[in-house]
Amino acid sequence: MEKTLHIQDMDYKLKSSLFTIISYKSTFGTELFSDISVLDQLSQHNNLSALSTVIDVIFRITYILHKPFTKSSYDEFLQGFDFAVLSNTVELETIANTIAELLGTVKEGSNTKK
Repeated sequence: MEKTLHIQDMDYKLKSSLFTIISYKSTFGTELFSDISVLDQLSQHNNLSALSTVIDVIFRITYILHKPFTKSSYDEFLQGFDFAVLSNTVELETIANTIAELLGTVKEGSNTKK
């Protein structure tokens, strides 16, 4: 499945496939779905270190989904975002919802889990 994510006046094409799982592990050394379950656990906490981990995992997943369309490294990808993205809850929610749609954890255009 493919989607286009519009963040900070930029369009990022994203694509999910079975290779997404392999690419995530080879790039970051952790399992994609393990990190997603960490997100679920951390969503119940309300501290700064949890927020940092959530943001890290969200941008890792976004990078892996965008990777078929870029030659940029993860560091270069992150450098393309202004720091202000972290305080823009609408854009962070858009990123999270798009990830959920692409990885099949919610129905497209819905706010409820499958």
